[in-house]
Amino acid sequence: MVNDKNQNSNPNLPTLKQVRERLGMTQEQFAQEIGITSRTIRNHETGANQLKLSLGQFKRLKELLEQAGMSIDDLPDDID
Repeated sequence: MVNDKNQNSNPNLPTLKQVRERLGMTQEQFAQEIGITSRTIRNHETGANQLKLSLGQFKRLKELLEQAGMSIDDLPDDID
């Protein structure tokens, strides 16, 4: 799970929303790229729920991070 509200006390880690914005994507585009609904992204960004990804979705997120010049290590550690 990815939780934008709890970044393990490191405010320098980007939120998933910041990653999406860095890629220049709307919530709809980002959700489609990962293979989830835009409602899931919206709920995650507003703090209504944590993001749960399948392994395939997680791998696609990793690819998107690399396109943004980032690494999966740049995200908070609260991915279960």
